[in-house]
Amino acid sequence: MRWAWLATLALACGQPATPTQPPRSPEPRAATGDAGIDVAPTLADDLPRLALRAKQLYQDWAAAFADPNLDCATATARINALADKNADVAAANKAVFRAGHERVKAFRAELEKYEAEMAPTAKLIMESPIMSRCSSEPKFGHAIDRLQGDA
Repeated sequence: MRWAWLATLALACGQPATPTQPPRSPEPRAATGDAGIDVAPTLADDLPRLALRAKQLYQDWAAAFADPNLDCATATARINALADKNADVAAANKAVFRAGHERVKAFRAELEKYEAEMAPTAKLIMESPIMSRCSSEPKFGHAIDRLQGDA
């Protein structure tokens, strides 16, 4: 099933790290023109923030599907809106998983902090009437792919 990744608790969380790529170290904070002012790390380099955003994404997704009678066109529009809002989360997930095993392991450790909240939410999404009813619709599938960062 194309949405099996959802059950892993984070977008792309179950993907194995590519062993041929060396682990990526977080980029150091670069000082701006003013001494003492640091630029915030990217989302991919701020794993606690990325995990928190992943948790929020799941909560938003579950809320988008709160009405079990939602038609597929509306569900697709809601997923596309979530994909737009969370494009940085999908990109950061990809960057983490390309960075290597140690980075993935560190990210999973951050996600574990939210597992008690995310697991039931992921289950609600996966088992929602909307997922089963709309899963065969190409536009819905494309929206899910976008949310996952694959389109």
